[in-house]
Amino acid sequence: MKKWKWMAATIPAALLAGSLTAMAAETKDVTMAFCTWTGYSPMFIAKEQGYFEDAGLNVDIQVIEDESTYAALITQGSIQFLATAQDPNIKMFANGAKSRYVLAMDASEGADGLVASADIQSLDDLKGKKLALDKSASSYYFFLTALEQGSSLTEDDIEVIEMGDTTQAGLAFMSGSVDAAIMWEPELSEALDSVDGAHALVTSADYPDTILDSLVVNTAYAEENPDVVAAVSDAWYQAVDFLNANPDQAYEMMASGFEEVTAEDVASDVQGLKFFGKAENEQLDDEANDDSIYAISQKMADFWMEKGECQTDDLTDFFELVK
Repeated sequence: MKKWKWMAATIPAALLAGSLTAMAAETKDVTMAFCTWTGYSPMFIAKEQGYFEDAGLNVDIQVIEDESTYAALITQGSIQFLATAQDPNIKMFANGAKSRYVLAMDASEGADGLVASADIQSLDDLKGKKLALDKSASSYYFFLTALEQGSSLTEDDIEVIEMGDTTQAGLAFMSGSVDAAIMWEPELSEALDSVDGAHALVTSADYPDTILDSLVVNTAYAEENPDVVAAVSDAWYQAVDFLNANPDQAYEMMASGFEEVTAEDVASDVQGLKFFGKAENEQLDDEANDDSIYAISQKMADFWMEKGECQTDDLTDFFELVK
């Protein structure tokens, strides 16, 4: 400590000012986007705790609810980083989005579910019933996987009411206008508490590999700024470590970046989430593991390819930053 104080005192003022100006000039502006969801919110910890700033980054986090704009934003480079669910990220890439996978952020292990009225006791009981869902959301893949693996039905056997977002689907169920709905927290808990006979027919805990959130980066930006990609990754890992060590403080920070979200909301949501820090990502990135990110993602790509939703199921380039 004394050594650094002495050096600062003996450096000529003009030279010191010039050095500080150079350091300031090295700060890089970065834009990141995601919707209102607790799974992404440790990024607010990284910002508030100064992890981005320490790495020389000025990160502008934009909360964008309209997920239909994501592919264009990441492809055009209007945003450099995007956080959303893994299967939409794969679909965007497979259909031409200029994106590369960076890391896994969290997995839903009960925070998403199919809630039904009392008379629906199995997935097969959904035949002819009204079910509300948002087909643009990650929970659509969860729903179709559950239907394929746990029933004799196809989507055509159900009167699917497509909603603008998952919150609207939950509200439709709570209003009594549909028999079932795919929803996530906090609507999931609200529906179970407020509607007589409401119960979770299946949740993401039953299909833990179906709803996984990830961070991607614009392809050209990643090639030109590998140091920034590494710094953002490291900031995320530090944020997850902080969350694990200081949950009450973390919940406040995580809620602060969203409108009308409280620390109590975050505390409830995280009960159904698993966050991925550095060790967990290293395990996911290991191709030797049967449940690696590549194996999980290939299932998603093959599924959507079969459904005609993807132009390719070759994810080689998508994973070039981590392989």
